[in-house]
Parts: sequence; structure tokens; C-alpha cells
Amino acid sequence: MKMDARSLAFVILSRFQESTLKIDQIISSTFSKFNVNDQIKGRTKVIVNEVVRLRDRLDLMIEHASNRKKIHIKNKTINILRIGFYELVIDNKVPDYAAVNSAVNIAGKELNRKGKGFVNAVLRKMIFIIDNDRNWYKSLEKRSAWNSIPNWLQARWRSNYNESKFIKMVNYFNTPPPNFIRIDDRKNTVLDIEKALKNKGVSCDIFSGRFIRIFEGYTKLLKTGLFRDGKISIQNPASASVVDCLGAGLNDSVLDVCAAPGTKSLYLANIVGEDGEIFASDIDYIRIIKAKADMKRHRRYNIKWDQKDASKAEYQMSNYILIDAPCTGTGVIGRKPDIRWRRKSSDIKKMSKIQLEILNNCSKFLNRSGTLVYATCSLEPEENWGVVEKFLKLNRDFFIDTIPSTVPKPWIDNRGALSTIPYEHGVDGLFAAKMVRA
Repeated sequence: MKMDARSLAFVILSRFQESTLKIDQIISSTFSKFNVNDQIKGRTKVIVNEVVRLRDRLDLMIEHASNRKKIHIKNKTINILRIGFYELVIDNKVPDYAAVNSAVNIAGKELNRKGKGFVNAVLRKMIFIIDNDRNWYKSLEKRSAWNSIPNWLQARWRSNYNESKFIKMVNYFNTPPPNFIRIDDRKNTVLDIEKALKNKGVSCDIFSGRFIRIFEGYTKLLKTGLFRDGKISIQNPASASVVDCLGAGLNDSVLDVCAAPGTKSLYLANIVGEDGEIFASDIDYIRIIKAKADMKRHRRYNIKWDQKDASKAEYQMSNYILIDAPCTGTGVIGRKPDIRWRRKSSDIKKMSKIQLEILNNCSKFLNRSGTLVYATCSLEPEENWGVVEKFLKLNRDFFIDTIPSTVPKPWIDNRGALSTIPYEHGVDGLFAAKMVRA
């Protein structure tokens, strides 16, 4: 069956609305059912991620143009309109007629005659509004739905940050973030890799001595020999800094728990070298399978994977332990926009309980004078310093240690932990505390 990007996006968005699956899982399973080229896949991903990211803002526009509340519009209709409004209002690359015609064509296949007419009328009304009122959005942007962040999370961030920082955070998360690649700077220079990528049509620049920031051409990058041969790794600089906090070196052995899909494990494997070992584990077997496949692509055979529940499993005694704890993921909702709609305020308390259980259990396997790094990709204090403080009160033989100088100083908070702020540092929001056992 022949499918274009908009039709595929409609299928994926409908499944997302009806299930609890992650958007990446739905995208992957949908692509496996249809024989489409990389260009269509790329465009589909853009539409899906941006519609999910700006869902509440798009719905606000739809209500404004249709004079009808969202709850009175059927799910299929609202998803068609979301795609149409995204292309009509947000994506300046799509001509108005193309946005309207494509949405109406999908409506013709998925809705009855009345529904098709409604979609056509609402989209054309939006064009009229845009053409005749330069300030049409002024009243809408004052409403909380314009931020396209759940109200409970907006309330938290307004409390944790001042108004200026809150607005910057929201604006950052509502803009597609760049991708990053990490290079092995012992074998290549960033200048060499940057030049090679630009020759392949990839728009990029140098972020640091080991990282290149990708703006456009991500699909082209995945087809390069550099990626296929594992010479470059897709990794956010903040993620790598979590590993740097550990301070492991050549020939060391590291216990890496909650490790799948293995991005940090691969970087650790590179650091410790062929004679070092990474004992990686995770509770999710499917994610472990993906991690093993990536390990083979990078030709890193010093990682030993195992399926374990870090809150109660037994491990070997180690000098280095990295805990990349499961969390609410509020620090990465720019890169994973579906997280914002899957989380509830109660998840923070649930996660912090699990995190403390994992930290208490895994710490038992750290040797004296050993180093443990506890990390999350959450911005919420309860999951970060809140967990660390509770742990330190229960374990008097652990104390906070200084983070290595390889981690950028601006990324370290006033209490000595890695704490990246997305809008300020241009990377994912991650937390990592380095602890040493006396």
C-alpha cells in the first residue's frame, strides 16, 4: 500500500492517542508495515514529533478557527487538523494549498462527507484569519495551553524557576533540538569528521573537541560509512559528561546498571579500552537487544550485557559504578516530546522511591574508596538531590566528591553536581552526583 508522509503521520498519531506506547515504538512498527523511502520516513518523523510537541498549541488554534471545543471534535478529525495546522501555521516550507489539500484528502479517506467538509472549512478559515489579522495569536499565547506543556508541570517549573527562566525553558522544549555525534578524538579530529559530513550534505558545526552538532541531514548521516562502521556515536554531550563524572580510565572495570540502550556503556567501553571491562545490565530485555546490536556496530566487545533488576539484583564488587536511574525524563522532553504527555505529577514520587531503592542496593557492591555516580535525565529536585540527600543520611560512609575537570564548569551546580539546564547550555537536562565510599 502506497503511503505519503502525511498519511503515515495520521496513522502514527492516531495510534499514539489510543495507546500508552512511546512514539518511537509506534513509528518503528508503522514503518515496518509500509514500504516507504527514507525521504518519506524523515518527513513523517518531523510531522509526528512536531505535532506531538505542539499538540496543545495546535488544539488552541483549531478551537479558535472552528469555534468548537476540542472535546467536541472526534479523534480522527482532530489528528487530521493537527497535521494541517502544523503545516499551515508552523512549517513555513509548505504552501497553504498543499497543507489544505493533503489534509482534505486524508479526511476523504478517513471521515464521512460532513467530516471532510468540516476539515476543509476550518483550514480555510485559519488561512483567512492569518491573512486578515496580523495579531490573531496575541490572545491565544496568553493561555497556558499555548505553552504545550501539561499544567501540572508548568506549575512545578513556575515554582522552581523564576518567570524568565520558565519561559526560556518552555521555548527551548518547544523548538526542535539539534542532534549530536561524539567522535573518538584519539583516532579522528572534529575538523576531519565535520568536513567529511559536510561533503555528504550534512549541515553541522563543531560543539566541542569531541562533539559535532547536527542541524540538517540526520538521515544522510545514518547512511555514511562513519556511522555504519561505528566511528561516530549518536550521543548528547550532557550524556557523555555523566560518564566523565565517574573518572574511570584505561583498563578499569565498571559496573553500569540501568544501562540500556547502552549509549553511555559504549563511551565507557571506549574509555577503558580493550583490556577494560564494562558489566552492563538493564531490566528491559528488548532494550538490551538493541544495545547489543549497537555494540557490534561499534566493534566494542568489552561490554558484557545481562538482564537484572537493579533494585534487588546481586552484582560483583566494583571500584566504579554508574547508575543511570529510571526517571520522569523531564530533562529530555525536547528530544522526546511524547514524554510530556505520558507523565503524571504522581510519577515523581514513584520514581524517587525506585531511584532510592536502586541506589541503596547497588551501593553495597562498591569497594572501599570506590566511585559511584548517580544520574537522571530529570529536572525535578525530588529525583536528583532529594534522592542523594536521603541516601547520604542512610549511608554515612559515602560522601560527595569533586567532579573531574573534563566536565565543563558551567554545567556544575553550586553543590558540586552535574546539572545541565537545556535553555542555558544547549544540551539535554541531566543530573549526576559523584559519590565516594570512605
